[in-house]
Amino acid sequence: MWASDRIAGPAAILLLTLGLAACATQRDLWPVERLDLQSAVTTTLMSGPWVYGRDVPALAAHARDYVNVGAVQTNRAGQRAYWLGVVAWSTIDRSALPVPVTPVKPGKVLFSWDDGSLELQPIPAGREALGISEPIFAGPQPRFEDAWYMLTAAQLSRLASGPPVTVSLFREDGTPILYEAWQVDRRAMDQFLEATGFSAGAR
Repeated sequence: MWASDRIAGPAAILLLTLGLAACATQRDLWPVERLDLQSAVTTTLMSGPWVYGRDVPALAAHARDYVNVGAVQTNRAGQRAYWLGVVAWSTIDRSALPVPVTPVKPGKVLFSWDDGSLELQPIPAGREALGISEPIFAGPQPRFEDAWYMLTAAQLSRLASGPPVTVSLFREDGTPILYEAWQVDRRAMDQFLEATGFSAGAR
């Protein structure tokens, strides 16, 4: 056996290991497909939401409010549609404070990039309109508020171009509340679009 053969064996194993690790990382972001037993709607969910946050130091040290943003494709007897879920949650216990117990409920939402923005209005019926009976993209806290938005091909294309830099929700008086990117991986959207067959022509 040549010396080069002895080196090639471990080197090949290392390359194979690295390749498998890379595949596993990609697979970790692959969308999840579910069948809702109550509605019989099949949903394909982005592997994990983009998470945006804002500091609220006036209420508590290291206190933060968050917004999760995730895409879904529904398949209802062959009729497919794309939706966006926006979920507001918080690490702040507001139960003893003279402020709302739950985070601000998403309504009109504004996504902003360096080169433009996208404004969406929620559907009144919420996730029940999608045929989703259980919460998805919710945060780790039991209290949250969610809203759902039906996406056109053009709107989905805008989100596919890259994660927004900021997300803004609005109080009842119209005051914007700005959330900045906290845990955002564009690959989750890329793989969602690949899995659901959103074509480049549609973008």
